[in-house]
Amino acid sequence: MSARALVIVFAVSVCLSGCSREKSDWRSAQAADTAESYQQFIDEHPESAQVASARERLAQLAEQKDWRAAAAQDSLEAYERFLAQYPQGRWAKEARVRAENFASGAAAPANGAGSAMPAQPAGASPAGAGAQVPDGGPAPVTAGFGVQLGAFSSAERANEEWKKLAASSAGTLDGLAPRVVVGDAGGKTIYRLQAEVRDEAQARAVCGGLKAANKPCVPVIPATHP
Repeated sequence: MSARALVIVFAVSVCLSGCSREKSDWRSAQAADTAESYQQFIDEHPESAQVASARERLAQLAEQKDWRAAAAQDSLEAYERFLAQYPQGRWAKEARVRAENFASGAAAPANGAGSAMPAQPAGASPAGAGAQVPDGGPAPVTAGFGVQLGAFSSAERANEEWKKLAASSAGTLDGLAPRVVVGDAGGKTIYRLQAEVRDEAQARAVCGGLKAANKPCVPVIPATHP
Protein backbone atom coordinates (compact mmCIF):
# COMPACT_ATOMS: atom_id res chain seq x y z
CA MET A 1 0.00 0.00 0.00
CA SER A 2 1.37 3.42 -0.93
CA ALA A 3 2.18 6.09 1.60
CA ARG A 4 -0.67 8.25 0.27
CA ALA A 5 -3.14 5.43 0.73
CA LEU A 6 -1.93 4.89 4.28
CA VAL A 7 -2.45 8.58 5.07
CA ILE A 8 -6.01 8.47 3.69
CA VAL A 9 -6.86 5.35 5.67
CA PHE A 10 -5.45 6.90 8.84
CA ALA A 11 -7.42 10.13 8.32
CA VAL A 12 -10.66 8.24 7.75
CA SER A 13 -10.01 6.13 10.83
CA VAL A 14 -9.42 9.23 12.98
CA CYS A 15 -12.58 10.87 11.63
CA LEU A 16 -14.72 7.83 12.33
CA SER A 17 -13.31 7.53 15.82
CA GLY A 18 -13.96 11.22 16.55
CA CYS A 19 -17.47 11.12 15.12
CA SER A 20 -18.28 8.02 17.12
CA ARG A 21 -17.05 9.65 20.31
CA GLU A 22 -19.02 12.82 19.61
CA LYS A 23 -22.24 10.85 19.16
CA SER A 24 -21.57 8.88 22.30
CA ASP A 25 -20.85 12.01 24.32
CA TRP A 26 -24.02 13.66 23.01
CA ARG A 27 -26.12 10.66 24.01
CA SER A 28 -24.51 10.75 27.46
CA ALA A 29 -25.25 14.46 27.84
CA GLN A 30 -28.89 13.90 26.90
CA ALA A 31 -29.20 10.96 29.27
CA ALA A 32 -27.83 13.00 32.19
CA ASP A 33 -29.84 16.06 31.11
CA THR A 34 -27.99 18.45 33.42
CA ALA A 35 -26.36 21.82 32.89
CA GLU A 36 -23.01 20.23 33.69
CA SER A 37 -23.36 17.47 31.10
CA TYR A 38 -24.32 19.85 28.29
CA GLN A 39 -21.57 22.31 29.18
CA GLN A 40 -19.03 19.50 29.17
CA PHE A 41 -20.20 18.43 25.70
CA ILE A 42 -19.84 22.02 24.42
CA ASP A 43 -16.33 22.29 25.88
CA GLU A 44 -15.21 19.00 24.37
CA HIS A 45 -16.93 19.38 20.98
CA PRO A 46 -17.12 23.13 20.23
CA GLU A 47 -17.44 22.49 16.48
CA SER A 48 -20.23 19.94 16.78
CA ALA A 49 -23.54 20.49 15.03
CA GLN A 50 -25.18 19.60 18.37
CA VAL A 51 -23.74 22.63 20.16
CA ALA A 52 -26.79 24.75 19.28
CA SER A 53 -29.11 22.13 20.77
CA ALA A 54 -26.91 21.87 23.85
CA ARG A 55 -27.02 25.65 24.38
CA GLU A 56 -30.80 25.68 23.92
CA ARG A 57 -31.24 22.98 26.55
CA LEU A 58 -28.88 24.85 28.88
CA ALA A 59 -31.13 27.91 28.62
CA GLN A 60 -34.22 25.80 29.35
CA LEU A 61 -32.62 24.26 32.42
CA ALA A 62 -31.56 27.69 33.70
CA GLU A 63 -35.11 29.02 33.31
CA GLN A 64 -36.52 25.95 35.06
CA LYS A 65 -34.14 26.44 37.98
CA ASP A 66 -35.00 30.14 38.29
CA TRP A 67 -38.75 29.42 38.13
CA ARG A 68 -38.48 26.90 40.95
CA ALA A 69 -36.61 29.48 43.02
CA ALA A 70 -39.24 32.16 42.31
CA ALA A 71 -42.11 29.80 43.13
CA ALA A 72 -40.39 28.73 46.35
CA GLN A 73 -39.94 32.36 47.44
CA ASP A 74 -43.51 33.12 46.29
CA SER A 75 -43.36 36.92 46.43
CA LEU A 76 -44.12 39.80 44.09
CA GLU A 77 -40.44 40.68 43.89
CA ALA A 78 -39.46 37.11 42.99
CA TYR A 79 -41.99 36.90 40.16
CA GLU A 80 -41.04 40.33 38.84
CA ARG A 81 -37.37 39.34 38.72
CA PHE A 82 -38.29 36.16 36.90
CA LEU A 83 -40.38 38.06 34.32
CA ALA A 84 -37.61 40.60 33.77
CA GLN A 85 -35.26 37.77 32.86
CA TYR A 86 -37.73 35.54 31.00
CA PRO A 87 -40.51 37.78 29.59
CA GLN A 88 -41.41 35.18 26.95
CA GLY A 89 -40.45 32.10 28.92
CA ARG A 90 -42.35 28.90 29.49
CA TRP A 91 -43.64 30.02 32.90
CA ALA A 92 -44.06 33.72 32.06
CA LYS A 93 -47.86 33.54 31.93
CA GLU A 94 -48.10 31.86 35.33
CA ALA A 95 -45.60 34.33 36.78
CA ARG A 96 -47.71 37.26 35.54
CA VAL A 97 -50.86 35.81 37.11
CA ARG A 98 -49.15 35.36 40.46
CA ALA A 99 -47.50 38.78 40.31
CA GLU A 100 -50.87 40.36 39.49
CA ASN A 101 -52.40 38.75 42.54
CA PHE A 102 -49.72 40.27 44.74
CA ALA A 103 -49.78 43.64 42.99
CA SER A 104 -53.56 43.93 43.27
CA GLY A 105 -53.17 43.89 47.05
CA ALA A 106 -54.13 40.50 48.42
CA ALA A 107 -53.59 41.80 51.95
CA ALA A 108 -55.55 45.02 51.40
CA PRO A 109 -58.88 43.59 52.61
CA ALA A 110 -57.25 42.60 55.89
CA ASN A 111 -56.19 46.22 56.34
CA GLY A 112 -59.72 47.48 55.67
CA ALA A 113 -58.76 49.06 52.33
CA GLY A 114 -61.44 47.25 50.33
CA SER A 115 -65.12 46.40 50.50
CA ALA A 116 -66.29 42.83 50.62
CA MET A 117 -69.35 41.35 49.00
CA PRO A 118 -69.63 38.04 50.84
CA ALA A 119 -71.90 35.29 49.63
CA GLN A 120 -72.45 33.46 52.92
CA PRO A 121 -70.31 32.81 55.99
CA ALA A 122 -67.49 30.34 55.42
CA GLY A 123 -68.67 26.78 55.68
CA ALA A 124 -72.37 27.72 55.34
CA SER A 125 -72.56 26.77 51.66
CA PRO A 126 -70.84 24.25 49.43
CA ALA A 127 -67.84 25.17 47.30
CA GLY A 128 -70.01 25.47 44.22
CA ALA A 129 -72.03 28.40 45.56
CA GLY A 130 -71.80 31.62 43.58
CA ALA A 131 -70.02 34.72 44.91
CA GLN A 132 -73.02 36.93 44.17
CA VAL A 133 -73.19 40.68 44.91
CA PRO A 134 -75.89 41.36 47.55
CA ASP A 135 -78.67 43.83 46.74
CA GLY A 136 -77.80 45.99 49.71
CA GLY A 137 -74.39 46.85 48.31
CA PRO A 138 -70.90 46.08 49.64
CA ALA A 139 -70.56 45.09 53.26
CA PRO A 140 -67.57 45.92 55.48
CA VAL A 141 -64.84 43.35 55.12
CA THR A 142 -63.93 41.26 58.14
CA ALA A 143 -60.26 41.16 59.10
CA GLY A 144 -60.06 37.39 58.98
CA PHE A 145 -57.86 34.84 57.28
CA GLY A 146 -58.57 33.99 53.68
CA VAL A 147 -57.16 33.08 50.30
CA GLN A 148 -57.20 35.23 47.18
CA LEU A 149 -57.86 33.38 43.96
CA GLY A 150 -57.59 36.17 41.42
CA ALA A 151 -58.38 39.78 40.57
CA PHE A 152 -60.94 40.60 37.88
CA SER A 153 -62.49 43.52 36.05
CA SER A 154 -66.03 42.65 37.18
CA ALA A 155 -67.88 40.69 39.84
CA GLU A 156 -69.36 38.51 37.09
CA ARG A 157 -65.90 37.38 35.99
CA ALA A 158 -65.02 36.63 39.61
CA ASN A 159 -68.20 34.56 39.92
CA GLU A 160 -67.34 32.60 36.80
CA GLU A 161 -63.84 31.91 38.06
CA TRP A 162 -65.22 30.55 41.34
CA LYS A 163 -67.50 28.17 39.46
CA LYS A 164 -64.53 26.90 37.42
CA LEU A 165 -62.37 26.45 40.49
CA ALA A 166 -65.19 24.78 42.42
CA ALA A 167 -65.57 22.26 39.59
CA SER A 168 -61.86 21.57 39.07
CA SER A 169 -60.61 21.82 42.69
CA ALA A 170 -63.56 20.68 44.77
CA GLY A 171 -61.37 18.67 47.13
CA THR A 172 -59.24 21.70 47.93
CA LEU A 173 -62.14 24.16 48.27
CA ASP A 174 -64.60 21.90 50.11
CA GLY A 175 -66.45 23.77 52.86
CA LEU A 176 -65.35 27.23 51.68
CA ALA A 177 -67.66 29.99 50.50
CA PRO A 178 -66.60 32.73 48.09
CA ARG A 179 -66.55 36.46 48.63
CA VAL A 180 -65.79 39.25 46.19
CA VAL A 181 -63.77 42.19 47.49
CA VAL A 182 -63.96 45.50 45.67
CA GLY A 183 -60.71 47.43 45.52
CA ASP A 184 -58.72 49.90 43.46
CA ALA A 185 -55.55 49.32 41.45
CA GLY A 186 -54.03 52.04 39.30
CA GLY A 187 -57.21 54.07 39.42
CA LYS A 188 -59.33 51.16 38.20
CA THR A 189 -61.90 49.20 40.17
CA ILE A 190 -60.99 45.55 40.57
CA TYR A 191 -62.88 42.61 42.04
CA ARG A 192 -60.82 40.20 44.09
CA LEU A 193 -62.12 36.67 44.41
CA GLN A 194 -61.45 35.35 47.90
CA ALA A 195 -62.61 32.65 50.27
CA GLU A 196 -62.54 32.88 54.06
CA VAL A 197 -60.63 30.24 56.03
CA ARG A 198 -60.26 29.62 59.75
CA ASP A 199 -56.52 30.33 60.19
CA GLU A 200 -53.15 30.84 58.51
CA ALA A 201 -52.43 27.11 58.36
CA GLN A 202 -55.59 26.45 56.35
CA ALA A 203 -54.86 29.43 54.08
CA ARG A 204 -51.44 28.07 53.23
CA ALA A 205 -52.75 24.54 52.85
CA VAL A 206 -55.44 25.65 50.38
CA CYS A 207 -52.95 27.69 48.37
CA GLY A 208 -50.50 24.82 48.40
CA GLY A 209 -53.09 22.50 46.90
CA LEU A 210 -54.12 25.00 44.23
CA LYS A 211 -50.56 25.88 43.28
CA ALA A 212 -49.75 22.20 42.91
CA ALA A 213 -52.46 22.19 40.23
CA ASN A 214 -50.93 25.33 38.62
CA LYS A 215 -53.72 27.59 39.86
CA PRO A 216 -52.97 31.01 41.40
CA CYS A 217 -53.59 31.52 45.09
CA VAL A 218 -52.30 34.00 47.69
CA PRO A 219 -52.89 33.64 51.46
CA VAL A 220 -54.64 36.66 53.01
CA ILE A 221 -53.20 37.23 56.48
CA PRO A 222 -54.67 39.90 58.83
CA ALA A 223 -52.34 42.83 59.40
CA THR A 224 -52.62 42.35 63.18
CA HIS A 225 -51.48 38.72 62.95
CA PRO A 226 -47.92 38.40 64.31
